Amino acid sequence: MFSILITGGTGFIGIPLVRKLHELGHKLKLLVRESSDITPFEGLNDIEYIIGDVRDIESLYRAINGVDLIYHLAAYTRMWARNKSVFEDTNIKGTTNIAKIALEKEIRLIYISSFIALGATPSEPVDETFESEEGLLLDYAKTKFQVKKIVKNYINKGLNAIIFYPGIIYGPGDFNIFGQTILDITRKKFLGCPGKGEAIGSFVYINDVVDGFVSVIERDDLNGEEFILGGVNIKFGDWINRISEIAGNKKKPRHFPMSLAKFYGWLCEVKTKITKKMPYINRPTVKMINHNWSISSDKAINKLNYKISPLDVGLQETISWYREYSESQNKSK
Repeated sequence: MFSILITGGTGFIGIPLVRKLHELGHKLKLLVRESSDITPFEGLNDIEYIIGDVRDIESLYRAINGVDLIYHLAAYTRMWARNKSVFEDTNIKGTTNIAKIALEKEIRLIYISSFIALGATPSEPVDETFESEEGLLLDYAKTKFQVKKIVKNYINKGLNAIIFYPGIIYGPGDFNIFGQTILDITRKKFLGCPGKGEAIGSFVYINDVVDGFVSVIERDDLNGEEFILGGVNIKFGDWINRISEIAGNKKKPRHFPMSLAKFYGWLCEVKTKITKKMPYINRPTVKMINHNWSISSDKAINKLNYKISPLDVGLQETISWYREYSESQNKSK
C-alpha cells in the first residue's frame, strides 16, 4: 500500500477518488483549507487532514512528509471569479509548486488535467498528441492549457508523472455547468439548448474516471505518459434529449438561436456585476458549447484496461441522485 497526498480531495472528482483509495487500503493525506467540508469522509478512518493551500509552497512541504505519491486535482474550475487572479494563482502557480516539490523530493505525481487542455477538436475523435488553442475562451481553459505544458516541462527535467485528460465528467454531486444542466432537465427547469446542439462532447461517468486514476498506482512503466479518459462522444443536443427521455419528460428541451443564447449570457454577466454571484451561464461558455470536444480513449483502453459505462447507465444513476437531492431540498424549505 502507498502513502498518498491528494489535493482537491473535497471536490466533485476528489470525493469519490478519496473513497476509492481508502477502500483499497492506502494511507491518505488530504490537503484541505480550514473552510473545507470533510463531512463526505465521516466514518473513514486513518485519513490525515493537512491544513494548507497549493498556492502556499511551505504548506506543501509540510504535507509531503512520508508521501510516496501525489494526486493533484486542486484547481479553480468555475466559469467566473470575482478576482481573475485566482485562475493563475491556483491553476498555474499551485500546480507549478506541486511539480517543483515532487521533482525535488522524487515523489511520483499523477496530475489530473482536463479534455479542455487539448483545445477544441474536429468532429472526429483526437488522441493525446492533439493540441489546439481554439475554443479556449474561459480563463479556466486558458490556464489548464498552460499548466499542461508546465507539467510536461517538469517531466522533461526528470519528474516521474502521469497526466490524465478526463472528458466532460458527469455524475452525482456535480453542480458545474453540465451537472446543472442534468439537474435542471430533471426538475423541468432547463431553459434550452444554445443553437442546434450539433457540436460533439465526450461525456464520461465519474466512476469510470476514478477507476482510471487508480489503475496506474502500481504501474512503474508509465512515467511521462498521457492518457485521455473520455466517455461517449455525442452531440450536445442528443445528450440533453437523452437526459430528458430518461428523466421521463414528455417534451424534448427547446433550442434557442445562438444569438439569443449569447444575449442571455450577456444578461447573466450584467447581473453578476451587480450581485457578484456566479452567473448561470456567460458568453464564453455559450461559445465553447458550440465547439467540438471529441476525444479518443483508445490508449487508456489498451494500456490501462479502461472501461466506459454506457451513457444510459451513468445518466440513470445520476438522474436518480438529482431527484433525491431535489426532494431533500424541497423538504428542508
